[in-house]
Amino acid sequence: MFKDQIKLIVIVCSVFYFQNVLAQNPIFEVDASYLTKHDIVYKTPAYEGFEGFPIGNGDLGGMVWNTKNGIEIQINKNDLFDQPNAESEATLRGGARLSVDLGVPAFEWLYLDDFDGRLSLRNANVSIGSKTPFSENEITSWVAVNKNVWIVNIKSKSKKGEDNSKIRVALERWGSRTFAGWYGGYSKNTNIGLGNTQTKVKGRDIILEETFKGLQFTVACRILGAIANPNTISDNRVELTTNSKNSHNLTVMVSLVTSNESKHPTSSAIALLDTVEQQSISKEKEEHQQWWDDFWNRSFVHLGNDYIENLYYFRRYLMASASRGKYPVVFNGGLWTWNHDVRNWVTPHHWNTQQQYWGLAAQNDTELMLPYINTYFSLMPQAEDHAKMRGADDAILWSEAHDFFGKMTFWNRGDMLNNFTPATQIAGFFWEYYQFTQDKQFLRDKGYPFLKKAAEFYVKKLQWDADKKEYFIYPSQPYESPRTHDLKNPITDRNMIISTMDACIKAAKTLHVDNNKIKQWQHIIDHIWPIPFREEPGLGEIMQLAYNPDGTIYPTPEVYGKWTNHFSGNTSLVFPANIIGLEDKGSREFNAASNVVKHHAPEVNAISPDAIVAARLGLGNVVMDRMRNGVRRLQHFPQGLFYNIDHWYNLSIYMDSVAKPDITTQRDYIYDARAKYPKGHPAKPFIQTGLETLSHYSAAVNEMLLQSNEGKIRVFPAIPDGWAPAFKLRARGAFLVASEKKENGQISGIWIKSLKGNDCKVVNPWEGSKVEVYADNHLRTKMKHQEKDGIIHFKTQPDSAYLIILKGSEWNKKRIFKSDKNNAPKHFLEATLGKSKNF
Repeated sequence: MFKDQIKLIVIVCSVFYFQNVLAQNPIFEVDASYLTKHDIVYKTPAYEGFEGFPIGNGDLGGMVWNTKNGIEIQINKNDLFDQPNAESEATLRGGARLSVDLGVPAFEWLYLDDFDGRLSLRNANVSIGSKTPFSENEITSWVAVNKNVWIVNIKSKSKKGEDNSKIRVALERWGSRTFAGWYGGYSKNTNIGLGNTQTKVKGRDIILEETFKGLQFTVACRILGAIANPNTISDNRVELTTNSKNSHNLTVMVSLVTSNESKHPTSSAIALLDTVEQQSISKEKEEHQQWWDDFWNRSFVHLGNDYIENLYYFRRYLMASASRGKYPVVFNGGLWTWNHDVRNWVTPHHWNTQQQYWGLAAQNDTELMLPYINTYFSLMPQAEDHAKMRGADDAILWSEAHDFFGKMTFWNRGDMLNNFTPATQIAGFFWEYYQFTQDKQFLRDKGYPFLKKAAEFYVKKLQWDADKKEYFIYPSQPYESPRTHDLKNPITDRNMIISTMDACIKAAKTLHVDNNKIKQWQHIIDHIWPIPFREEPGLGEIMQLAYNPDGTIYPTPEVYGKWTNHFSGNTSLVFPANIIGLEDKGSREFNAASNVVKHHAPEVNAISPDAIVAARLGLGNVVMDRMRNGVRRLQHFPQGLFYNIDHWYNLSIYMDSVAKPDITTQRDYIYDARAKYPKGHPAKPFIQTGLETLSHYSAAVNEMLLQSNEGKIRVFPAIPDGWAPAFKLRARGAFLVASEKKENGQISGIWIKSLKGNDCKVVNPWEGSKVEVYADNHLRTKMKHQEKDGIIHFKTQPDSAYLIILKGSEWNKKRIFKSDKNNAPKHFLEATLGKSKNF
């Protein structure tokens, strides 16, 4: 019996040890302190909403910024879509404004002895503190991760002994026009978009109710830790004022519930506050911190540039804070708007919207893709109707511009009329989700049906040229081509046809279905039209965009005036079609794509995936150059948010007076009140962020560190000179991969965790040298593997980890990544993360 107990103890200890080993990786560890190096720090208050700190729980979120006496919070939500009106199409409306007034000039620049504003990415909260002759103040704010409740803790202590200051908390909503035309013009009817706001008091709570066509929502607010008197100011504003004086330590809770979630939004919003109060704020905070700790532990990157790394983590934070709701993140500001209902470019554009979702799977955030995937899957019937209207039955087609209710907006506009690629690009996310998760049930239920119908549109639309024995499409056009929609065989159609049909073939074989369709798709791939290559002066040969109806290559310099465009259709073979990569190095296609990204115009950055393309081609220094261009020109806001159009330097009155206006006057529209649009209206009220550029630079970082797009894993395929990076990311085939590259260029090893037990193929990073593969368990069992043509191949078991090292190398002590907390703004050429002290 004693021996049996000993055996049991050994087994239990072995299992415990094994689990702990798998929880880490043997190459490096990351200390809990690491992410504090990326706190975004303001040493001076931000008095403008567009400079605020963004926080959210994936569904509820918004900006936090300062007033002279307190803070403002713009509370937004993912599903506040209003139906079309006289001014605009379906619009994501703002929620409500929460104002906290401490009763003294607690944050006014004139009286500041000290100030610290901080966005903690690790803790997903905002803290704002100040010292003045009147008071010491500390405000912290966060949004509960699993309940739509915003929490604000306020501590304010008077320095003057007894005084009469009270805290006033106001909840208000003033609807407005959306200004959908942005710089192109706007409606002067000030009655549009005002809504039907009503405020009231219920017990301890102040209530704001809003009704739009097809949408109702309620915002409820309560104060804990102090007695507060409610007061209805108007139909649009209601306040709570504390009785306590001198010292304050209280908590403000705000909930928001929509008619999408409840038939009775008001009672549900109050019930949310009751639940949090009964559970206790501290318990809610524990759940909040645990969720974010788990989130950050999913992946890791350490780069050779701290500023770019900071932006990378900021983007991960933004997506976790905004992409857990009903709908995809809208590209034009997401939840981070600040000025009433102003949301320029109201209608989602496919090309812009998708960029928020590039790279999420690789950074092990596949669940953040689901709002995008589920929305488009639910709207397949509308996409089928649109495809049928365009001549293809039992297929799906999305116009470039559309809303999340399925309306294809201005689909027949000339610059979008014959752009047929959106459905196939959307389908690419369904395929990517499966590739990274290996979720066969998803593939069967959603992925394959969507892919198949996206491919079917082209099956129905393609025509056969009997003389050339190849398929063709006419008329068509590349992505948003403003000059003509009367083209033949665009490269963008070609590449998305190959990409989608190849995915359909692989999916059908995985599911053992549709043998006849497999043959049909393969025949199309084998007989697709040729790439329009052309020699360009100063560049060499590149892939151009299409053919004219007479067979000549489009565009010509006389017609287009430039050899490329900002959508980079002539590199779509690399991305987003994912057809060629490093395996094709030296090929005609590879060289042509390289010529484009190496010579891309430095002032064209906002929505071009050139950084991703360069990474896929192994051009690490080019990737860094593209990101450097974009950050210095487009990261306009101190919390790390970007603008999404390159040409705002045109608004500067100095645009014609400087040598490089695209750099030196890029931000003038923010600070110079004289900056005006061509129609004469001022720029400042329309300042907003765009999420595309930050997203595709983050996706490029993933591709610099790890690639798996060619059926094998590559580590460090596109590292700039001088970098010594490390990472833990996700690869296709459902593998987690970690590795480190040292200052001398040596790779310590490769750790791989197989989530689904697929065969693993890895490109040998120690070219020409032998490797050893071990099971990463307490026994460190040596694994059988094969190596041929530089590819390491071995079998895996589900939920098991493995280690690849250079044969004969000694295992060094693993590195521990830790950092000191950031306490200052960071600078990158013209861009800044944070705000410097100026008092």
